[in-house]
Amino acid sequence: MRKFITTAIAVALFCLAGASHARDPINDGKLQVKPVKDNQYEVGEYRLGKGEFFGYVGDLKDSNKITGIVLKQGEKASVEQKHIIAVTAKSQQIDAFIELDGKIVALADDAAPAAPVAAPAGN
Repeated sequence: MRKFITTAIAVALFCLAGASHARDPINDGKLQVKPVKDNQYEVGEYRLGKGEFFGYVGDLKDSNKITGIVLKQGEKASVEQKHIIAVTAKSQQIDAFIELDGKIVALADDAAPAAPVAAPAGN
């Protein structure tokens, strides 16, 4: 009977550990983020706006030592969402990636402000 109870507890703990790992939004040191409506992000079980997202990434960088952010379902993301991911990653000194058609590539910040135009010479 004692062996049965010990085995049952071990199985229960194993299942619990597997379930909590499935909700973990970090994979290979990279935070997994999905774009959702209203320029928000879904991170694991959380829905975050851009201000909350920045603080959340900073906390994860410190506590979990994340090395990057992956924007999943990148084709569904707005230009602003992509920009916020790129800016957040740059400010936290981590890498930014985007998933497009199932492939993960580096995220280029297409919404960055254009370089200033030089004034015409000689007037």
